[in-house]
Amino acid sequence: MKTIMPDGKGGVMSVEAAMPELFAGAALCRMTHSLISAGTERGIIENCIGKSAEEIIQNNTRLGYLGAGIVEEIMGERLPCKKGERVAYYGAPFVSHGEYVVVPERLLFALPENVSQECGAFIGLGAIAMHGFRLGKAGLGEVCHVAGAGIIGNLCAQFALCAGCRVILTDYDSGRLEIFKGCVPAGDYVCAAPDVVEGAVHRMSGGQGADAVFLCMGTTSSEPMAQAMRLVRAGGRIVIVGVLDIKVPREDFFAKEVEVTISRAAGPGRYDGTYEREGRDYPVQYVRWTEGRNLGESLRLIAAGRIHVEPMISHVYPVNRFAEAYEGVIQNRPGMGYILDWK
Repeated sequence: MKTIMPDGKGGVMSVEAAMPELFAGAALCRMTHSLISAGTERGIIENCIGKSAEEIIQNNTRLGYLGAGIVEEIMGERLPCKKGERVAYYGAPFVSHGEYVVVPERLLFALPENVSQECGAFIGLGAIAMHGFRLGKAGLGEVCHVAGAGIIGNLCAQFALCAGCRVILTDYDSGRLEIFKGCVPAGDYVCAAPDVVEGAVHRMSGGQGADAVFLCMGTTSSEPMAQAMRLVRAGGRIVIVGVLDIKVPREDFFAKEVEVTISRAAGPGRYDGTYEREGRDYPVQYVRWTEGRNLGESLRLIAAGRIHVEPMISHVYPVNRFAEAYEGVIQNRPGMGYILDWK
């Protein structure tokens, strides 16, 4: 089967790989659509520069972890789907950009009739944004500043609005802010450039500062953290959902006694083999929102029309044009949702 890997030269290549092996509690799925996670995959491609194609293939350095497809075969009685059903799934190493994937039950979800394959591929990013938002402990009426209006930031802001929060969303790319307005035409939010956000937070919070700040961008700069510390209220929360320099200005940190945390992917269970591969769930009494429960809730909200992802789909490429799709991602061209169509 075909799969997509870095080529060691700053680009990507299509490689013939062995079919994934089906195991107990999992489903073999034929990929119909996979979503490129631009920031993560761009980083993998850059890290592979200088490596030979043989080394990359030997190390099985695949790209991608988000997709939707059709169930071809199942092994187990507890799976939430049947052969021939449409499903969405998330999570490396089980999911990658390939013709076929084998996905365990905790990471696999039947698609409701009103959710397209393209939209279903977003549930993993939805769960990542949802877990980050939960860590901010923001509730009804609180002021949330979301820095970065890419897919994760867009979704985090949408979750905040669903929870009854007031939202200030910022990005230097005004096009991304317009996409958010297409997802949420009306609501208790303000879109602003980062260099004027302090005034917006001051006005919305009555001068007390944001209750929670979510940093949803990829950058090497320490300025977003410094700005977050200026914007957050005393005793507030800062959640790092993206990748950035987390140098914390000590005096501001000390004066405000702010809680700072880093969000890890889609929630409890991620990277735990007993949970993901073996399917051993965490008791809801002790862990209310696991990785799988966040995925399921993300899909429920998409199906209910509470969360909107379709406006974020900027490009859909037939898989034989994968190089063209990745050229746009690598060069950071305008647009967010790059989808590969495998049909």
